[in-house]
Amino acid sequence: MTKDEFALRVQNSRRDLYLAALSVVRNAEDAKDAVSEAVTIAWEKLDRLKDDGKFDGWLLKILYNEAKDIYKKNRQRNDDADLSDAFSYDAGIENVGFYDMLNRCGFDEKTMRILIMRFVYDMTLQRISYETGMQEATVKTKYYRALKKLSETEGLR
Repeated sequence: MTKDEFALRVQNSRRDLYLAALSVVRNAEDAKDAVSEAVTIAWEKLDRLKDDGKFDGWLLKILYNEAKDIYKKNRQRNDDADLSDAFSYDAGIENVGFYDMLNRCGFDEKTMRILIMRFVYDMTLQRISYETGMQEATVKTKYYRALKKLSETEGLR
């Protein structure tokens, strides 16, 4: 992957990366920091990415790891009140409700990644399996269980 391809892919997903980080850290500034750190790490380790087709899943995994580290370091100061300025980053309103819904359900990291890749990045379950390295049956199981939990939690039945 060239420098220009990397920059374009990151730029195209920057808003979604921010929202994914925000779903973990629940603080606007920390979410921006997580995105910046993840992009920096991805750039430094780009030579380790064997398949450019797995870039989105790989970057999302790096992002989640960074966001979790930041959250752990700042846990005592993070609370829901910090979300009041969370969308000053021009994140776009269309995905805010989605991330909020995922947070209320308390999904694990793998399930969150599957749902984000499916609904935000519009990937098929087969592609998610490929990007994450999980068996397709595992992806499908987690996906359909998550949909069931979402419908029960959000009263969508």
